[in-house]
Amino acid sequence: MVEKRCEKWYTVSRIDHQENNMHLKYQAFEQKLLIPILLFAMAALAFFIDEPMTIWGGLGRIYTVPGLLVTDFLSPEIGGLGATLMNVAIILAFNFILIKILKIKFSGPVVAGLFTIAGFAFFGKTLLNTAPIYLGIYLYSLYSKTPFKNFIIVALFATGIGPIVSFVMFGINLAFYISIPLGIVAGIFTGFFIQIIATNAMKFHMGYNLYNVGFTLGLLAMLYTGFFKIIGVNLNTGVVINNNHHSILFVIVLFISVFSIASAFLNDPRVLQKYPGLLKMSGRLVSDFIRETSQPVVLLNIGLLGLLCLGIGYVFAIPVNGPIFGGMMTVMGFGAFGKHLKNSIAVMTGTVVASFLFKLDMQNSIGVGLGVFFVTALAPVAGRFGFFAGVLAGFVHMIVLPMAIVFQGGFDLYNNGFAAGFVAAVLVPVLEVITSKGVEKNVVSRN
Repeated sequence: MVEKRCEKWYTVSRIDHQENNMHLKYQAFEQKLLIPILLFAMAALAFFIDEPMTIWGGLGRIYTVPGLLVTDFLSPEIGGLGATLMNVAIILAFNFILIKILKIKFSGPVVAGLFTIAGFAFFGKTLLNTAPIYLGIYLYSLYSKTPFKNFIIVALFATGIGPIVSFVMFGINLAFYISIPLGIVAGIFTGFFIQIIATNAMKFHMGYNLYNVGFTLGLLAMLYTGFFKIIGVNLNTGVVINNNHHSILFVIVLFISVFSIASAFLNDPRVLQKYPGLLKMSGRLVSDFIRETSQPVVLLNIGLLGLLCLGIGYVFAIPVNGPIFGGMMTVMGFGAFGKHLKNSIAVMTGTVVASFLFKLDMQNSIGVGLGVFFVTALAPVAGRFGFFAGVLAGFVHMIVLPMAIVFQGGFDLYNNGFAAGFVAAVLVPVLEVITSKGVEKNVVSRN
């Protein structure tokens, strides 16, 4: 019923010819200019911060580090700020060009995917370790005789298992002429099977884990972890973090948030009146907020989620390093694909309660800090069952989270998505019985 009402609002807003023209104008701006401007700005900022030789040297180290979770590319011994920004620009440019070549519309999942890629390019993703995964998905599209563009959403999120490629290439004591081809093969093999497993993984958590592909990657990572351990390969999941760029990363998130909010109001002066309609949605997969509401409402939601993340980081003194920045960007991106203020605040509250009760260190423990932001994978639980159910989900998530990385060995960058899948699978059936609500129907099993 809520979704139908929001769809009605969207239809009504398009009846007004003047508003429709304005909507199309800004839609064209965002699809044709915004991403290129963002790419140019990141590349320009990189060269403003560092010398070209420093950037290229840093990129070389970023591309050759094993990259297991958690590896902050901002650390000077790895990449540094300039090289990391260039890494973001390169991988975003590749995906933007791919989307344009395939003539794919900027839907909610696509926006979420691009924001997630930009965030994780600060700690784990490179063009080198994601390209073989794309190739594997492309080969599967040929095998299944399905257009590759049909798998682009899974492809965008599948880059979260990029460390398997980097680790095989540069983390095992083998000659490069052996390890590099093996790494490419590992990426292709992984990409080939991701779509198959992701489709069935949805049934496990019933669409209440927004990071469905992250859960899928965690299952594959478990197999890789077991394989490497049984053959005696050491998986060094040591944490590498750099907090020296807190201020500039804080400002970048603030700028994106304010820009999104300003764009929303320029696009539609009445956007604030329409925003409550989005807050009534559960966010359960697959919730494309751009299709179900409108682009201005989504822009406002993205900006508000960014401010929420900054507010939580400021109140609890969580330093913004590469991984935390990635968490904030992911939360914002999913503002087009399932998350909003109402359902996100609930699960975040649960993580904060757990942190204080169990005396977890949000300031110095990167795992705890990341959990505060990435727990929003479970936002649909709050959207469906209410605030206190969301708090419970966030609380349980912090209990399960430390064990997740043990099982998946750091190969799945979406460790919280892996943990969230189990939390949803356990809690949702119980909540369904307690609240006497039947399982929702017509859930599309694709992330």
